Amino acid sequence: MSDTEATLTPIDPVVARRETIARWNTVASRTGYGLYAVSVITFFIGLWWGLTQAMHLISGVALVVGSIILAPSIVITYGVRAARREDEAAKKSTAGNT
Repeated sequence: MSDTEATLTPIDPVVARRETIARWNTVASRTGYGLYAVSVITFFIGLWWGLTQAMHLISGVALVVGSIILAPSIVITYGVRAARREDEAAKKSTAGNT
């Protein structure tokens, strides 16, 4: 067996799918928090220079859309972390039994 064959491990499709979900979830999280930042910045700029209807609309829409994106993202983050912890615990118990 060559060195490259020894370093390659079989890819578990469940783990691969979880990592794909985790990557997309990272994008969703950053988008949600970014929209929160847009909402807060727009609001405070509006307070400083006068809150126009457009600023009010941008701030409100960014807050609502950010919440819609971020709420499931936070739940998915906890799920992915729990699954990773469970996999690590299973590996440790399997390694301890051998």
